[in-house]
Amino acid sequence: MSTVDNPWELTRAIAPRRYVNRMIAEADGVIRSNSYPSKYPVNGNPPTTPWAMDLTSLDGRFWFAAFDLDAKTPEAFEQASEDLGVLVRILRDTGLPHVVCRSSPTGGFHVWVPLAGIDKAVMVQLADAARAVLPTLDHGMLCNDRTGAVRPPGAPHARGGASTVMGGADDVDVLRTPTVTAGDLLRVTAAFRELRPTVDPADSSPTGPVDARHRAHRSLPAWGEAHMATVAGGRDPSRTGYLCLLAAAVSGWTLADVEHAAKTAPGMEHYRTRNRPTGGRERRTAAEAAARLERQWAKAQERAVLYRYAPEERAQRDLTELTGIVDVVDAMLLAFTASPGRWTRTEADLHDSTVLTYLAWLSLRTGSRDVAAALRSVAIATGIPSSTVDRSLRRLHEAGWISRRRQADGPNAAIWRLSGRFSTPGEHVGPLHDVTARPPAELFDVRAALLEVLEDRITAGRHDVFTRAGLGPTARRTYESLTTTENAVHTVAERAGLPRGRTRAALASLRRYALVVVSAAGWRRRRLDYRTQAAKKLGGKVHGALQRRELQYRDERDLWAWWQDHLIRKGGRRGRDRVPTTQAVLFRAEDERGGPEAYPLYPCSSDGRADHQAAMRFVRGGLLQDLRDLELAA
Repeated sequence: MSTVDNPWELTRAIAPRRYVNRMIAEADGVIRSNSYPSKYPVNGNPPTTPWAMDLTSLDGRFWFAAFDLDAKTPEAFEQASEDLGVLVRILRDTGLPHVVCRSSPTGGFHVWVPLAGIDKAVMVQLADAARAVLPTLDHGMLCNDRTGAVRPPGAPHARGGASTVMGGADDVDVLRTPTVTAGDLLRVTAAFRELRPTVDPADSSPTGPVDARHRAHRSLPAWGEAHMATVAGGRDPSRTGYLCLLAAAVSGWTLADVEHAAKTAPGMEHYRTRNRPTGGRERRTAAEAAARLERQWAKAQERAVLYRYAPEERAQRDLTELTGIVDVVDAMLLAFTASPGRWTRTEADLHDSTVLTYLAWLSLRTGSRDVAAALRSVAIATGIPSSTVDRSLRRLHEAGWISRRRQADGPNAAIWRLSGRFSTPGEHVGPLHDVTARPPAELFDVRAALLEVLEDRITAGRHDVFTRAGLGPTARRTYESLTTTENAVHTVAERAGLPRGRTRAALASLRRYALVVVSAAGWRRRRLDYRTQAAKKLGGKVHGALQRRELQYRDERDLWAWWQDHLIRKGGRRGRDRVPTTQAVLFRAEDERGGPEAYPLYPCSSDGRADHQAAMRFVRGGLLQDLRDLELAA
């Protein structure tokens, strides 16, 4: 790293406006507010407090693209370092001049790209595309043409230190002569879109060459095999490594299996080495590698549960419908914070918003306004009991937030649609053909970012510890609203849509069970996930509750399918076959009901009435195949 000889002289030379924004010290000389409220002319002496430089001129044209990779915690710094590696590779491949700075000794990174006066529309595309790929990016800074400002290279930090130029990047003098055009930025945007996460992991492609000789020690889906064999993790080792874990979770691997694969699999490079901010990669310590792999494995298992009950993405022929879905979901997330009285007043309100979040995720993932939502599937995905899901759907329907397109019928789930109440069309004057639609590529960028937000909410809150017998839905909503970056109580309360008093109480409860960390800067999730340990402390009624509930729902599904088969056969039609357990069959026996895969006779009393309790005992005992074998043997 190197310091800038005269940061104020550099600022005066490159500032797009005749002033900068500076911090203000309080009466005791200490700076406590992380804001820059005062304007300071650039033609004077250096300010005595830290300053930030606007990225645009007064006409709104951008003269700098500032990629702000936030890293206030060790976990966030690691991810920011990986994001920095992805970003720098893209800028180098596209031949764009750039300057990389460490924003402060304890902060993240600023990557500066000098622009030749770029319109906001181009910057919005860049911001959306980069947001979908770089988790730690403050994407709003890339397209804020009114108040977007960043501390320039060499500028001091309020908590000590300064923004220092890192090795391996261009000299700061490239900032004095901007040459990057809109066409150059569109090439960068296209490069980000090549790395954009797909809606369905099965549709993802490796981001680098694949080692055809590599073979996983256990079976994987084809897409998982490709990622596992991607040489050095490709252009985004962090994302590739995560996809390897996700494929392993879907295939039923154990932690021991992924630990074995992480030793040699090319695609799991991220779990052996880490990105060096100055360039290249360095070996992780054994303890660090094991801890990161275990954390990411837990996340992959949570996402695998979500994908297990997700329908396939629908082929998009007309993007008008997808545009409407994106607008509705975006407005829904805003409504959760703008109208907290509706969504967080009671326990029922919190459940309603969680169920609505899952329906929004289904709609956004499939690209269809109409989505099938079986009660037990929603319950397993959200961690809410199926009876509670049923009541939430009824309340949401009665209030007009969702509409039922089709009633549940036999084995077919009810079809639901999010209403347009969240998103009201803006007033438009003039002919409709003058309306500029969102470009398709930009639409998919926004969709990918929204999917990540929804998935994080759902998976963060779906845990034993947040069941009603545990810490409850208010603690769940608060935990969902936290990140790995410190935030003040009022910020967490705004995200959660909760009053500050309830937020403080929930944070105190979460802290009591070591689920959050508090510092002078604010509250954040723990680096390590202690939700399972907290559930164990809360007792056997809490720990394992979701697993027991899922087993119960599985048995109820089997019982329902058996009962439906019984009704179909009573109507004189051929029943449905089961999916029997794999077993060696020496010869195939059949009767009037079919072969070994047919359902056995449903238990009935002497007067012909169905005995559901006896049927459930057979289901729970896993005896359906035994019953069927006895029928065929007789």
